[in-house]
Amino acid sequence: MRFGRLLAVFAGILSATAIFSIVASVIWPGEIELIAPLFCADPYNDPMVVSDTYHDSEGTSTNFTLYCVGDRGQFTNEGFFLPWLVLVAVHTAIAVVLALLIGLANRGREPRDRETQDAAPQDSKITVTEW
Repeated sequence: MRFGRLLAVFAGILSATAIFSIVASVIWPGEIELIAPLFCADPYNDPMVVSDTYHDSEGTSTNFTLYCVGDRGQFTNEGFFLPWLVLVAVHTAIAVVLALLIGLANRGREPRDRETQDAAPQDSKITVTEW
């Protein structure tokens, strides 16, 4: 039971962080540059996120791509999907740590609540009257 509950919480966190990562990358594509050192190696040290907007008969679409640029203008195309997956993993790790901290904080409170319930007067009588 407890494992299933933890698995459900993790699945919820993973889903939420995946959606959050999509929205965050659209609002601030430069966030991908924060993890660019994982993808950009010498001599391509300068990360750039480029957005390409296309207009066609179906509407407008925008693609984001991480490029690693060198000092002389040479570049490598690192794509967007793999850097985005790493970003999802980072967001998920942060959310899991926060959830664990909240869980530990709530666990610390539970014994106090039980002590309060146990301290209730035992000799009080409650009379139930049916109408």
